[in-house]
Amino acid sequence: MTNSGADGRPHGREQIRSAVLSAANSLVAERGPDGFSVRDIATRAGVNHALVHRHFGTKADVLEQVLAAEAEDVVAAVLQSGLPIAGDADADVVARLLDLLAERQTYWRTLVHAVLASPEAALPGTASTTELFSGLWRGGDVDRAASTSVAGMTVLGWLIFGTFMTDATGADPEEVRRAVAEQVAALIAGQR
Repeated sequence: MTNSGADGRPHGREQIRSAVLSAANSLVAERGPDGFSVRDIATRAGVNHALVHRHFGTKADVLEQVLAAEAEDVVAAVLQSGLPIAGDADADVVARLLDLLAERQTYWRTLVHAVLASPEAALPGTASTTELFSGLWRGGDVDRAASTSVAGMTVLGWLIFGTFMTDATGADPEEVRRAVAEQVAALIAGQR
């Protein structure tokens, strides 16, 4: 990797890629995935917009790589947390996992936008977070794909709509979070 030039702009493939991904990630957080252009990404990254196209292709390609990088970070954070989440996690473990995942709101919101915009892009096993849910919540020899799917959807629903729903209904957010954790733990355990 080369160093930034005297102008402070990124130079070299890795610096440019890193700057573009960082810029796109911050723009998604600020404006949502539809609220900016490739030129906006390039301006924020401090590069010519042609370099964005050269290194990534389209804006959709940039967002796909942002999601992939964020998914890897989410999985790494979960694995580094030390939570005993393999197999049958109890409600306390799931509640702590919910808190850890909630720290990545930009990722979950971007993921929702991406899935809504291109549902065909959500192929099994293409996101490391999908593998996280499947690997952690499908225990033993029994294939619990349906329970794993419902558990994952419940977690995503909480991450995306939890604050909205608790505000709209006047429910205690901590009480609802605990109920979500208990439901997910029951699904993980194979109970319905």
